[in-house]
Parts: sequence; structure tokens; C-alpha cells
Amino acid sequence: MNHTTRYTLMAAVALAIVAALLAPPPAPAQALYGSVTGTVTDQQGAAIPGATVTATNTGTGLKLDTVTNADGTYTFRNLQPGVYELAAALEGFRTLNQTGVPVSAGNPIRMDMKLEVGALAETLNVVSETALLQTEKADLHTELTSKDIVNLPLNQYRNYQQLINLVPGATPAQFQNAEIDTPGRSLRTWVNGVQPNSNTTRIDGAVSVNVWLPHHVGYVTSSEAIETVNVSTNNFDADQGMAGGAAVTLVTKSGTNELHGSAFWFGNNESFNANTFFNNAFGLPKPDLKKNIYGATLGGPIVKNKMFFFGSWERYSRDNSFNQTFGVPTAKMRAGDFSAVTNGAGQPVIIYDPLTRQPF
Repeated sequence: MNHTTRYTLMAAVALAIVAALLAPPPAPAQALYGSVTGTVTDQQGAAIPGATVTATNTGTGLKLDTVTNADGTYTFRNLQPGVYELAAALEGFRTLNQTGVPVSAGNPIRMDMKLEVGALAETLNVVSETALLQTEKADLHTELTSKDIVNLPLNQYRNYQQLINLVPGATPAQFQNAEIDTPGRSLRTWVNGVQPNSNTTRIDGAVSVNVWLPHHVGYVTSSEAIETVNVSTNNFDADQGMAGGAAVTLVTKSGTNELHGSAFWFGNNESFNANTFFNNAFGLPKPDLKKNIYGATLGGPIVKNKMFFFGSWERYSRDNSFNQTFGVPTAKMRAGDFSAVTNGAGQPVIIYDPLTRQPF
């Protein structure tokens, strides 16, 4: 390699390094965030460029501003999940406030706004309605909110995965392994005929998987600590890779400017349960059972509009007994006489000597 070629190569490498340092950072994964887009127009439907649009998180007070482009379009990306208020303003038009705009993780929504001619000081307030159609995303997904998870019936372990039964294409969720293998009592399911090993669950962006049993999640989040669960079953986004059947994105709750929390207790014991068939058949009492799930959550501000906290605690306890009756050989049996052995119907059972094939 001559000196000219070497210097050219060194210059190319240096240029590539400088370009990498000066380039904007890559966009973060969208699975944890939502987005709002739309068009600002006048009453005749003409686009309004240069209008200032402000998005305010009503829970944390976070404010973001953007300006509509030549087509009157605006976009807010990477919004934390929550309820937002949108405001559009431009000289010569009334300020428009759109309240109650729900933003959830991985679910972009469209909010078009129409401005009316008037003084900038005049304000028109509009309460947002829930969008019925998905127009900004091509995937097929089911979204479970915190209200859904807390109020809908769950299994005995209060596992949010039970609600995957509501997802089109999913088989009923079920246990597979013993408690020693999955102490969180994770559930598995087939989605669109794809084996459970192909499902992927992310908790606040991190993949959660039981390494030895990949059809189970590594950690089952407390239902009281969940903000939303998004179950995408087709046409996943690029940031939801590693999934074949279902891409599950779980976002936990966070603190807001208001102090909020909960306390819960779910209990069960033998007094609420029916006796088993065999216990009734032999006149045995109901087995002892004491099962409890209890805990609490708490969230709020540390510094208003700047720093927040949220924590949750949950405990599961169980105390139950298992009764089983066994018989012992009688004196005749120990002497080799098994004529007293009968089946469930009271009929004698013939036991043969395996060496002579003669009955004992």
C-alpha cells in the first residue's frame, strides 16, 4: 500500500468517525411511548401552517410545543403514556383546547383540529372522544388498560395474563410447569397457531423471559402496578422484534402531581369452598385452606412537574393441608391370604402369583 492510498484510507475513517459523532442519535424504541399527529385547518378545511400546537400531560404537567408545517400537519413523538391536553393557537384565530386526549404506549392517534376566526385571547374548549378507528398503524393489537386489569375477573393468582383470553386468535391461557419452576405462576398461550416460545413480553422496554422455560415470562407484574398491556398479534412494528405469535408490551404505572395509591386483599379459605367428591364419598371433612393475596401501591410527586415516584408491594401466601387414607395389610394378608381384597364394587379381586400364575 503506497502512502497516497494509506492517507486516503485514514482520511475516510476519520471522516466516518466525525460523521458518526455529529449525526443525531437514533430514535429510541417506540414500544414505551405514544404519539399524536394531526392537521390544523380552518372552518373551510384549508391547512393552517405556522400554528403553535402545545401538548400538556395533565398528570405530570410536562409541556411540549411544535409548529405546523406547510401542510398544516403537526406530530408529537415519544410521548409518555397518560392523558393530554392539546392547544392550537395562531394570530387571527381563536385558541382551541382539546382536552382528555388519551395517549398509550405504542399506539399513535390522530387528532385533527379546526380553528375559528377570532381573537387569540378567545378560547374554544373541546372534550376529546375516544377514537373508534385505528388509522395511524397497521398492526392488529388489543390494549388492556389499568381499569380493565383491575376490574375484570382474573385467576386465583391475580395474573393479568388471564386476560389474553380476550385477544382474538389466542387460546385460553393455562399453566404448564410446577410452582418450583414458575413461582410467579406464569401462563402460556398459542396465538394464531404459533407456539408459545415465539411470544415475547417486554416490561417497560426490557424483555422478560424465563431462560429455561422460554414459553413463560420471567417476572409476572402485579396487576395493581400495571398501566397498560398492549398485545400485538400481527404486523408488528420493527421495535417489537423477536416475536412470532404475540408481542406483549407492558408499561407499569408512574407517579403524577397528585398523590394516589391503593390497598387490596383477596382471600379464600375452606369456608367458601365446596368439599371434594371423594371426601364426601368417605365422609371426610373439607381440607384446610388459607390463601391470601394482599398489597398496596403508592405514587405521587417529589418535585411538582419535575420528579415523581411510584412503588408497589404484593404478597401471596397459602396454607393448605392434603389428606389421603391408606390401608395396611391385615394378619391374613401377611400370611398370604388375599381373599378379603375387593374392588370398589365390593367384588373379590383375584391376585395371582407371578411365578406360578396360580391365585394366592
